[in-house]
Amino acid sequence: MIDSRGSLKSVVRHAVQLDEDYDDIAPAVTALAASGDTTLVPHLLEALQRFLDEENFYGRDLIAAVLAGIDATAALPALLRASATDLGDDQDSLQSEIIELLHGDTTAGRGVAREFATADTPDLRRVGLWALGFVIDAQDVELLSAAAIDTDATIRSIAIGSIPDPAGNDRAFHTLVAALRDPDEQVRTSAVSRLGYTGRRDAVAPLIGLVADEAPRVRSMLAYALGRLRSDEATPTLQRLVHDSDRHVRERAVEALGSVGGPAAVDTLLLLAADANPQLRIHAAKALPRAVDSDSRVAPRLVELARDGQAAVRAATVSGLASSEAPPSRWENLLVELADDGDPMVRQRVAVVVRQLAPAAAQNILHRYTRDADATLRRLAAAELERLTNSPL
Repeated sequence: MIDSRGSLKSVVRHAVQLDEDYDDIAPAVTALAASGDTTLVPHLLEALQRFLDEENFYGRDLIAAVLAGIDATAALPALLRASATDLGDDQDSLQSEIIELLHGDTTAGRGVAREFATADTPDLRRVGLWALGFVIDAQDVELLSAAAIDTDATIRSIAIGSIPDPAGNDRAFHTLVAALRDPDEQVRTSAVSRLGYTGRRDAVAPLIGLVADEAPRVRSMLAYALGRLRSDEATPTLQRLVHDSDRHVRERAVEALGSVGGPAAVDTLLLLAADANPQLRIHAAKALPRAVDSDSRVAPRLVELARDGQAAVRAATVSGLASSEAPPSRWENLLVELADDGDPMVRQRVAVVVRQLAPAAAQNILHRYTRDADATLRRLAAAELERLTNSPL
């Protein structure tokens, strides 16, 4: 039995004075959290408010840990209100306590989160929607759809990120489609990302409407999302994005063309693979392996890229082969050929993927690399050999 009141005073004094290390007070915090002494709750709430008023996030976190241990889910409202008060920190400890309580009793936690998500003030709605995301249910789609048109952009963004899986939920799907027209860049980016994971072909048409979006981040996410959806309907849009003014958008678009595949997409990639600009050949080398099963022209071009005069192109080809969905044996001979490449960058890439693409030859190649003149390659080979030795049969 511990002296609960005395221990709590010690914790509060420690948080105020910071006269000792956390390790010195940690046993008291742990003991209080496990004490089950609910008579401490009013005192804990008082201390929590004090630390919020004083903008002392360290004290806030200590009290939150004790309160969560003693009061369990009943502590959620107090901890969510504390989280809604911005003290300028990342709230890692506090949010961990909240998440654990939500998972400990999802029904009760969801009820509290929904209550906060419909509160009068934006700060409380934000934290409520954030919490609801950890215990989301299909029945929450109406609440989140309403939040998706909130006047607060952060609330709209959180709501879009928390929408239940729209793959089989038309209400959720249409909420995301509507959010594509949101004035806030982050909301549009979140909506594009979520739609990209739906697997729904009817997501392509509304997405391609963002091809001229003013925000490069939105266009970049658009290319990624269209690549995930793998619909040839997206090919003309991706071909346009290949020539975007933003480098990241262009790179994402090339990668997405590889994922979509098909003759039209491969036409574009083959043009890039033959371009005089080695940077364009690098992008093509990374993307083409994704399309190898969709067009017979891809494999011969990859062999050519693997023998390109630029080492960076050859290295990119090795990386690209690792993303192919073709059986590893398809690339084994090519990888064995590249294992003796004269450039250490290429050999380094081979070392990283050889277990995946040429398992029969991996041990021999890696052992040879442990004696290579390149120090980086020796370290990579040693690490990959250890993984090879410890990998399950």
